[in-house]
Amino acid sequence: MDEDEEIISVRVVDEFDDLEAELDGNSDEVIVDSSDIREEASEIAIRAIHDGLEFGGSLSSVRRSAIVLIIAGSLLGLWFGVLSIAADPSDILGENNQDMNADQTISGLIVTEILDDENGGDTPQGIEVHLLDSFGDFIDRQFTDQDGRFQFSNLTTEVRIIEVRSEGNITERRILIPGEVSQLTITLRSGDGTNEDDLRLASNLQDSVTVATITAFFTVFSSALGFGAAMETLRGNSYRRAQWLSGLALFSRGGVFIGPGLILGGMALNRLAKQQFSDQMEPEE
Repeated sequence: MDEDEEIISVRVVDEFDDLEAELDGNSDEVIVDSSDIREEASEIAIRAIHDGLEFGGSLSSVRRSAIVLIIAGSLLGLWFGVLSIAADPSDILGENNQDMNADQTISGLIVTEILDDENGGDTPQGIEVHLLDSFGDFIDRQFTDQDGRFQFSNLTTEVRIIEVRSEGNITERRILIPGEVSQLTITLRSGDGTNEDDLRLASNLQDSVTVATITAFFTVFSSALGFGAAMETLRGNSYRRAQWLSGLALFSRGGVFIGPGLILGGMALNRLAKQQFSDQMEPEE
């Protein structure tokens, strides 16, 4: 590399340092590793000089290269955003769906209410336990053994209801999903009516899908700003607008850091060709 090329390379690296410092100061969310892009941007600038195209003029190779890098990074962001939007929610919830046909077991223990030191706490045998679906329709039944235990096997991870009825006692109902709750202890208490407890665990899966969808739309929107930055670079009217739009396009995060790295490379090349923009040109005397 001759002396002129070394000067150009150092200048590009300096522009990257300045841009990254500005971005780090303005946002804690945009993290860009430009180490792999610096060398490419330097080579692009050097080729532009070797082609005999100066930084001045109607549209130099430096600005052309900046446009290409910004568009490439924005396309990556657009691609990843569209893929996220088009993703089947079942892919996100795939692990849960795979368990739908898995064999699950519900085991339980029936005990009587402790009334005093001498009465209660027994584990009655022969108590009928019903397994119902989410609509309350009958599926299966078991009777407690001599230790007051019962068990339902080969269940899918769908909403099920365990119902215990015995004469003179309150009917006990437990709403659950096999796999979330596998061991139950149900206390029989004398009286009338029904006592129902919902043992299902709160699920955040749907919230995760919603957040992922919102993020995907934001990614597409950010990538669209990148195309606007490329158009502004092409027109060469406002340097600040081109750089601001490019900076916002970094949120598209195409390929995690590849897309933002390409856009950052375009921003660095725009810095090199800054004097080509109308709002940066010095007025003629």
